[in-house]
Amino acid sequence: MRKCQWLMAIFLLVSILVSCSKDSYHYPSVKEEFFCGFAKADGMLEYIITDDGTKRVVTEWGNQLEKLKPDTLFRLMGYYEELSADKVKVHSFVNAISSKPVPAVHYADSVPTAPIILHSAWLGNQYINMVLAVKSGGKKHRVVFLEEAVTNIDAEGIVHVVFSIHHNDAGDARVYEARGYASLPLLPYLNPPVRQLNITLKYTDYEGNAHDYSFLYNN
Repeated sequence: MRKCQWLMAIFLLVSILVSCSKDSYHYPSVKEEFFCGFAKADGMLEYIITDDGTKRVVTEWGNQLEKLKPDTLFRLMGYYEELSADKVKVHSFVNAISSKPVPAVHYADSVPTAPIILHSAWLGNQYINMVLAVKSGGKKHRVVFLEEAVTNIDAEGIVHVVFSIHHNDAGDARVYEARGYASLPLLPYLNPPVRQLNITLKYTDYEGNAHDYSFLYNN
């Protein structure tokens, strides 16, 4: 199976989402979820892999659905409709930030982390999915996941890893809230014989409060 494309640039643009997409009407029986989507030669989605691990062929597309880089697997947040057990219509989507975590030592002398809003976070299939937001005046914001600490695997196959969210707001004014989507990839930490990941995700909010999210991922 192809792996979702790692966006390897050190900094990633936070999507400024006025609406969820060009085609944001909520159709009957449509699911709103994170998924991986493979773009075929013409840039249209050929299939998606949902977070239950199921691969579904895309046989119908919403009006004005954005084309993607051909022959590439992307991490997306979108709306899709199940037409059968293995076929879907994708109504709309936006790209999710999905950068491979970078060792925190690489950022020791970089721009300090700006605060961020984390509306929700949950485990997906080899990802931590997030709905996040920044306070913006219109400038481009960038986010990267940092690997703060990772232990060696113990006798029971358990690894402990600590991540943080690094946010560069480029000195932007804090005028309005702009929402985006992110999926932190766990695949680099799941090589056998890893049986379980004990995960801590850290960030700082706009009131200056430090937060820790804890997750337990069974491989």
